[in-house]
Amino acid sequence: MTTTFTRVASAIAIACATLSAPAALAQEPAAEASDAAAAAALHVLFERSEAAMLDRNPVTAFFRGDFSDADRMGDYSPASYAADRAAAQVNLAELATIDRAALGETDRIAYDVFEYTQQRTLAQTAPDVLPTVLALPIDHFRGLHVFYPRFSAPGALMPYDTVQDYENNFSRHRAMAEIIDQAIARFRTGAAQGITLPRMSVELMIEQLDLQTGAPIEQSPYWAPVANFPDSIDEAERARLTQQHREVLTGTLMPALQKLRDYLASEYLAQSRTSIAATDNPGGEAYYAYRIEDNTTLPLTAQQIHDTGLAEVARINAAIDAAEAEAGGRTGATYTSKADLQAAWYEVAEQVDPLMDEVFLRQPETELRIEPYEPYREKFSLAASYMAGKADGSRPGTFYFSGYNVAERELGTSISLYMHEGNPGHHFQSMFAIENEDLPEFMRYGGFTAFSEGWGLYAESLGYELGLYDDPVERLKALEGGEMLRAVRLVVDTGMHALGWSREQAIEYMVANGAARDFAESESARYIVMPAQALAYKTGELKIKQLRARAEAALGEDFDVRAFHEQVLNTGDIPLPVLEAKIDAWIAGGGQ
Repeated sequence: MTTTFTRVASAIAIACATLSAPAALAQEPAAEASDAAAAAALHVLFERSEAAMLDRNPVTAFFRGDFSDADRMGDYSPASYAADRAAAQVNLAELATIDRAALGETDRIAYDVFEYTQQRTLAQTAPDVLPTVLALPIDHFRGLHVFYPRFSAPGALMPYDTVQDYENNFSRHRAMAEIIDQAIARFRTGAAQGITLPRMSVELMIEQLDLQTGAPIEQSPYWAPVANFPDSIDEAERARLTQQHREVLTGTLMPALQKLRDYLASEYLAQSRTSIAATDNPGGEAYYAYRIEDNTTLPLTAQQIHDTGLAEVARINAAIDAAEAEAGGRTGATYTSKADLQAAWYEVAEQVDPLMDEVFLRQPETELRIEPYEPYREKFSLAASYMAGKADGSRPGTFYFSGYNVAERELGTSISLYMHEGNPGHHFQSMFAIENEDLPEFMRYGGFTAFSEGWGLYAESLGYELGLYDDPVERLKALEGGEMLRAVRLVVDTGMHALGWSREQAIEYMVANGAARDFAESESARYIVMPAQALAYKTGELKIKQLRARAEAALGEDFDVRAFHEQVLNTGDIPLPVLEAKIDAWIAGGGQ
């Protein structure tokens, strides 16, 4: 288990240990053997730790294209957190026996990232934090009940090519019913301790579950596998699997979802709190401090972040005023059908993608496709999001966009949003790591929100130097929908969770800084149940910009932005302190 109820082995050649310095070639044989032994021990540890983690967390493996345990969902009981803590303690003890100084450059970074991830597991399972983690297993934004329907969508994530694939799906449905029982038990324990979700989130979860359980079973997203059999399954098997599918849905999964819905409505709703701050729960101060560092990877205080947000909001407002004056009231095109909106997003890609060679040494090999969200989740989803592809090319990366109620809402596109979620944002950030088989598995598939979302927001800013925001209409979209949104988050998240702000105060602040009221209401609901997550974007972007400015100043004419971006991305998602040390070393080496 990595963070909450929502958690979702190959070796590097020992030769990687010598990538860092030509001087290593001149070492004495005994020293070379010692260095090779250190690298070998490190990768043995990585492999063992990763295999054990995937065994505890089979869902994580699914997102990597590993379906060897596709009939399992994992354990989400308190015992699983104890197992994670024990594993981290063992891993750290073994890591301490390896001489970091004997490792090559890439392995030293891997060492540091691994150490950091294990320490974060200890922080999550510390006595002052774990009770809150356990008490809040799901909410309206995170949780298996939100993304589990995607497991039933052929072509989306899970395979539906063989009879065994269908049998595995039945087993997952049974496991999901058990997980729901574990979630209810955790909610009850938390409520007895006085630790509960805000009522607003519980009400939204009830609405979500009503949507899943209220439709006829043949119209449920869970019915999709038997409505889309592959040609390889004959008619007799189809009939058998369809009948078994119906029995598992009507007899196990749907009753479990209904049980969760009824528990929330009849018992938990009345126990939920009317306040919104994470710090309002017992142990909330420690929990919010944990969440800040977990999401930013930096030892920042709420007040520091709040002050940074206020300064950024003032700066961006000045830029918005200038762009509005230049735009003269012009706005972008809008669309009233999903097909037209999808075509418009592809037109955005045609503007952006040809320019990538100007600022990157290479591009991902994996294709990027653009698709609307599935109907079952579009109402509750963001304007756009990204799902990584597979390294073998069997699944492209996907830029998902919202087409919810498009006829009435008249939705448009945004270059900056495409650059964040697609190219060169999350698609570059995710697929460079996944495609790099020289990285250990935990670095290919792991992630840190401050890095990934910081990179996404930084990627948006590249539109300025590429000339994509010369049109003030697109510049306004980047400023208002990109930068301002993320700067405001620094203010309202810390305001609501640490500085006594009400939700209404947060909404009014967002509206005063350009947000539509309905958007401010939905976003504030997200920040309330995901404390500090929203701090990662701007914090990460500012750090990457700071490092770029440092490199430009130090290297002068020798600075190559393409090489800088390669350094940022070529070791996958890493904590910001590790990234800073890496870039400082690159600068010291002359930017080579």
